[in-house]
Amino acid sequence: MPRKTVKESTSINQIKLITKKVGVSSRLVSLWVDVDYTTVSSWNSNTSQPNHEKLNQIGELLQKDNRDLLEPQGRIDTGLAKALEQELKRLHKKEGIPYEIEKLDKKKGVSIKVNNPELVKRLREFAEGYKKK
Repeated sequence: MPRKTVKESTSINQIKLITKKVGVSSRLVSLWVDVDYTTVSSWNSNTSQPNHEKLNQIGELLQKDNRDLLEPQGRIDTGLAKALEQELKRLHKKEGIPYEIEKLDKKKGVSIKVNNPELVKRLREFAEGYKKK
Protein backbone atom coordinates (compact mmCIF):
# COMPACT_ATOMS: atom_id res chain seq x y z
CA MET A 1 0.00 0.00 0.00
CA PRO A 2 1.55 3.31 -1.04
CA ARG A 3 2.21 5.97 1.54
CA LYS A 4 -0.11 8.96 1.65
CA THR A 5 1.38 12.18 0.47
CA VAL A 6 1.12 15.27 2.62
CA LYS A 7 -1.67 16.63 0.40
CA GLU A 8 -3.74 13.45 0.79
CA SER A 9 -3.20 12.99 4.51
CA THR A 10 -5.75 13.87 7.10
CA SER A 11 -4.83 15.06 10.53
CA ILE A 12 -4.89 12.06 12.83
CA ASN A 13 -2.49 13.16 15.51
CA GLN A 14 -1.63 16.51 17.02
CA ILE A 15 1.97 15.73 17.93
CA LYS A 16 3.44 18.66 15.98
CA LEU A 17 0.97 21.13 17.50
CA ILE A 18 1.49 19.92 21.06
CA THR A 19 5.28 19.72 20.84
CA LYS A 20 5.24 23.33 19.63
CA LYS A 21 2.97 24.39 22.53
CA VAL A 22 5.15 22.59 25.07
CA GLY A 23 8.37 23.89 23.48
CA VAL A 24 9.84 20.51 22.61
CA SER A 25 11.73 19.80 19.39
CA SER A 26 11.12 16.91 17.05
CA ARG A 27 14.73 15.94 17.68
CA LEU A 28 14.00 15.45 21.39
CA VAL A 29 10.90 13.39 20.57
CA SER A 30 12.95 11.19 18.22
CA LEU A 31 15.60 10.61 20.87
CA TRP A 32 13.05 10.04 23.65
CA VAL A 33 11.13 7.35 21.76
CA ASP A 34 14.31 6.06 20.07
CA VAL A 35 13.25 6.45 16.44
CA ASP A 36 14.86 8.13 13.47
CA TYR A 37 14.22 11.86 13.20
CA THR A 38 12.49 11.33 9.83
CA THR A 39 9.96 9.07 11.56
CA VAL A 40 8.91 11.93 13.83
CA SER A 41 8.72 14.14 10.75
CA SER A 42 6.30 11.62 9.20
CA TRP A 43 4.21 11.66 12.38
CA ASN A 44 4.20 15.46 12.35
CA SER A 45 2.96 15.54 8.77
CA ASN A 46 0.48 12.70 9.45
CA THR A 47 1.90 10.53 6.66
CA SER A 48 2.40 7.80 9.25
CA GLN A 49 1.32 7.27 12.83
CA PRO A 50 3.12 6.12 15.97
CA ASN A 51 2.11 2.76 17.38
CA HIS A 52 0.50 2.60 20.82
CA GLU A 53 3.81 2.14 22.64
CA LYS A 54 5.44 5.12 20.91
CA LEU A 55 2.33 7.28 21.42
CA ASN A 56 2.47 6.42 25.11
CA GLN A 57 6.15 7.40 25.29
CA ILE A 58 5.39 10.71 23.56
CA GLY A 59 2.58 11.31 26.06
CA GLU A 60 4.99 10.66 28.93
CA LEU A 61 7.52 13.11 27.49
CA LEU A 62 4.97 15.85 26.84
CA GLN A 63 3.03 15.03 30.02
CA LYS A 64 -0.16 14.75 28.00
CA ASP A 65 -2.85 12.10 27.95
CA ASN A 66 -2.67 9.97 24.80
CA ARG A 67 -6.17 11.14 23.87
CA ASP A 68 -4.87 14.72 23.75
CA LEU A 69 -2.28 13.65 21.17
CA LEU A 70 -4.94 12.34 18.80
CA GLU A 71 -7.21 14.46 16.64
CA PRO A 72 -10.92 13.80 17.28
CA GLN A 73 -12.29 12.07 14.19
CA GLY A 74 -15.80 13.52 14.48
CA ARG A 75 -17.51 10.17 14.32
CA ILE A 76 -21.11 9.89 15.38
CA ASP A 77 -22.85 6.80 16.66
CA THR A 78 -25.22 5.60 13.96
CA GLY A 79 -25.73 2.15 15.47
CA LEU A 80 -23.63 0.51 12.75
CA ALA A 81 -21.62 -1.70 15.12
CA LYS A 82 -24.72 -3.07 16.81
CA ALA A 83 -26.45 -3.64 13.46
CA LEU A 84 -23.35 -5.41 12.12
CA GLU A 85 -23.21 -7.64 15.20
CA GLN A 86 -26.84 -8.65 14.62
CA GLU A 87 -26.15 -9.26 10.92
CA LEU A 88 -23.09 -11.36 11.82
CA LYS A 89 -25.21 -13.56 14.10
CA ARG A 90 -27.88 -13.86 11.40
CA LEU A 91 -25.40 -14.80 8.68
CA HIS A 92 -23.71 -17.34 10.92
CA LYS A 93 -26.77 -18.93 12.53
CA LYS A 94 -29.51 -18.61 9.90
CA GLU A 95 -27.46 -18.81 6.71
CA GLY A 96 -24.82 -21.12 8.18
CA ILE A 97 -21.86 -19.09 6.99
CA PRO A 98 -18.84 -20.12 9.11
CA TYR A 99 -16.64 -17.50 10.76
CA GLU A 100 -13.48 -19.14 9.47
CA ILE A 101 -12.51 -21.43 6.63
CA GLU A 102 -9.47 -23.62 6.13
CA LYS A 103 -6.95 -22.53 3.55
CA LEU A 104 -3.67 -24.04 2.44
CA ASP A 105 -0.65 -22.02 3.52
CA LYS A 106 1.50 -22.49 0.42
CA LYS A 107 4.74 -21.53 2.15
CA LYS A 108 4.32 -23.95 5.04
CA GLY A 109 2.30 -26.55 3.17
CA VAL A 110 -0.25 -26.83 5.97
CA SER A 111 -3.91 -26.01 6.30
CA ILE A 112 -4.66 -22.91 8.39
CA LYS A 113 -7.85 -21.22 9.50
CA VAL A 114 -8.56 -17.75 8.10
CA ASN A 115 -11.49 -15.36 8.33
CA ASN A 116 -14.16 -16.40 5.87
CA PRO A 117 -13.86 -13.97 2.94
CA GLU A 118 -17.52 -14.51 2.03
CA LEU A 119 -18.58 -13.45 5.52
CA VAL A 120 -16.32 -10.40 5.41
CA LYS A 121 -17.73 -9.44 1.99
CA ARG A 122 -21.33 -9.79 3.16
CA LEU A 123 -20.67 -7.70 6.29
CA ARG A 124 -19.03 -4.94 4.23
CA GLU A 125 -21.97 -4.95 1.79
CA PHE A 126 -24.38 -4.73 4.72
CA ALA A 127 -22.41 -1.80 6.16
CA GLU A 128 -22.50 0.05 2.83
CA GLY A 129 -26.26 -0.38 2.63
CA TYR A 130 -26.67 0.68 6.25
CA LYS A 131 -24.65 3.86 5.69
CA LYS A 132 -26.84 4.84 2.74
CA LYS A 133 -29.99 4.71 4.89
